[in-house]
Amino acid sequence: MGIYTAAIISPKGNSGMTLLSSHNDDSTVNFPDIGFDFFYNGVNCRTTIKISGNSWIGFTGASEQLKINRRDAGADNIYYVKETVNGRPTFRIRWEGHQSYSSWGTLDLVWELILFNDSAMVLVIDKIPNTGTNSFANPVLGTTALTLENSKSYAFISGQDHGKAYTVNEGSYIQTDIKYLIADGNDIKHWDNISESYVKVSELPLTAEKFRSYGDDICRKERTGLVSSSPVLKIWSPSEELPAPKIIQTIVPKPVIVRMLEDVLFSEAYIQDITNVVLIMDSIGSGIIVFIVSTDSGVSWKAWDGSSWILVDITNIQDVKSIGMSAATLQGITEAQWSSLGLSDKRMRFAWYIEVAASTDVLKLKELRINYNVI
Repeated sequence: MGIYTAAIISPKGNSGMTLLSSHNDDSTVNFPDIGFDFFYNGVNCRTTIKISGNSWIGFTGASEQLKINRRDAGADNIYYVKETVNGRPTFRIRWEGHQSYSSWGTLDLVWELILFNDSAMVLVIDKIPNTGTNSFANPVLGTTALTLENSKSYAFISGQDHGKAYTVNEGSYIQTDIKYLIADGNDIKHWDNISESYVKVSELPLTAEKFRSYGDDICRKERTGLVSSSPVLKIWSPSEELPAPKIIQTIVPKPVIVRMLEDVLFSEAYIQDITNVVLIMDSIGSGIIVFIVSTDSGVSWKAWDGSSWILVDITNIQDVKSIGMSAATLQGITEAQWSSLGLSDKRMRFAWYIEVAASTDVLKLKELRINYNVI
């Protein structure tokens, strides 16, 4: 278990590392067993990781999957070391060289890569001239272009199991024991997989021992079993370098029916009939909006079904969703069809059902305009 932090880390240098290759022009060499399972795109790469004098790494073999100023470069020295950080095994690679194969001894391209046993990585840039290609073959997502700078570090964190869908951000990654509990009023609760709900395991105050005994390894988004309207997420780690975590919760609003509170009146003697309705909307994604109309100040509601006006129960949200008129249907109603609605009182109001399915959906009704004929 680990956590991203925006803090930049520095290269550790080559002291105590094992020399794998020196004066490497175009050669590709293989690292030995890194000592733990490391997955990239579903493949266990503990014995398949290769590195090139042209400044690239192939996790599954001789494919150029991570390019750091990749060009016809030269590596004066390539090192590796197995290390333990916060009680977890890591494998650190160090590449020292130059952007041009003819400039031996001029170290203007120096970087380190740290591999973690949960498929995360941190790339630490010491020096980079940015005269070559910086990119990452990101499983599931495709090639990710990298923007790399001197004296910066970059965290590669897998968004799916077994090294897939990485996010890449400037900063670093701390791998340690992190435990989660919920303070639900005075009760301490953790997630129970059998009942699929939060259950009480203790009472306040919290202690490190309670985290060790009952803490969850992952933060659950469900709220089943919680009573308090404001439960508090508690996070614990033995690591002294753990940054203050940020929990981001994305909320998608529930479907709703919006009603006009007043009628649109067109009682002037010179207004003959309605010609059409025009909508101006912003719509991105898979959101749903459908309309119903009332000619008796909201007592009853109707929708055009393609051949006639039918009644809709506005108190039944599913009825409105299934029978209501789409934007295209509403705007396609003809002058004769509007006349068949029965507009003798020359008043009208609209209501609409609106639903978004994802946080990325955009659905805004900006204007509903009624056009009419005059005598």
